[in-house]
Amino acid sequence: MGNILYLFAGVLLSIPCCILIPRFLTRAGFLDMPGERSSHVRPTPKGGGVGFVLAFAWVGLAVGLPSFFWLPIVALAVLSFVNDLRSISAGTRLIAQFAAALFVLGSAWWTGLVSWPVLALFPAFFFVVGTTNCYNFMDGINGLAGITGLIAFACLLTFGEMAVSLPDFTYPTMAVIGAILAFLPFNLPRARLFMGDVGSIFLGFLFAVIVCLLARSRTDFLVFASFLFPFYADEAVTVVERLWRGESLLAPHRRHLYQFLANEHGIAHWKVSTAYGVIQILVASLVVIGGAHGFWSVLGIDVVLLLLWAAIHCFFKRKFYFEHKDS
Repeated sequence: MGNILYLFAGVLLSIPCCILIPRFLTRAGFLDMPGERSSHVRPTPKGGGVGFVLAFAWVGLAVGLPSFFWLPIVALAVLSFVNDLRSISAGTRLIAQFAAALFVLGSAWWTGLVSWPVLALFPAFFFVVGTTNCYNFMDGINGLAGITGLIAFACLLTFGEMAVSLPDFTYPTMAVIGAILAFLPFNLPRARLFMGDVGSIFLGFLFAVIVCLLARSRTDFLVFASFLFPFYADEAVTVVERLWRGESLLAPHRRHLYQFLANEHGIAHWKVSTAYGVIQILVASLVVIGGAHGFWSVLGIDVVLLLLWAAIHCFFKRKFYFEHKDS
């Protein structure tokens, strides 16, 4: 019953944000203008992710979530919202992300919530920051980041046994799921509102932190991280492709598979986003089953699926190239 109540709390906190924020931002002239990397053609307000942050912070306070967990996450979200309105340098944002990761994971280690060797904190910092930016890069078409967030957090709650391992995080996470549910009708099938960096940075950071705090073994870590497999796979294959082409990784682009399917192939955004969600559920099911057989089983599943993803990525792009070459 508590889960349902906090789910509805997230919905109720998110809806006013989704209604009022776009009106305010439109009047103030803060719109996401179509650009070289964009997959949208109309100026659209950002900031729908404010409801996610409010839901998490309010419920976190209500259930007594320690401030050293929620405060750095909220502070990072506020900085991301400022970046949505007035661009902040990438270096400043990256420093803020590492600082937030250091504060949250360092506090978890100091208080004994995690029992890793101190040296394990360093790869954990990079995992959190890397996942945060990966999530942000993958927020490029209608519904993709929202649907992925719903499934990823639902999987952590279901298979990660958060109510046992991280009880203080369970209700705030349910509120975030409710906030995403309230946001999606404003973003699908036609986007009247984007979640913005305030939403995507927040979701990526929160997911990665929960994975780190939940994992009690390397098998757990790999299983939980794999709940975001489509995002990691698309980003990894795209980075390899861009390096192969000699492109700067800092330059805007539309080479992700989801962007290619939506733009060059003209597949409706909601169809691409739904397909990614279905793949995410299938991968989650496979790694949970594989987790019962140990780390190497999960790793083998991930490697095979990554190679399959790369093959599909190449197939669609080669097919498109040859079709247009012939025409």
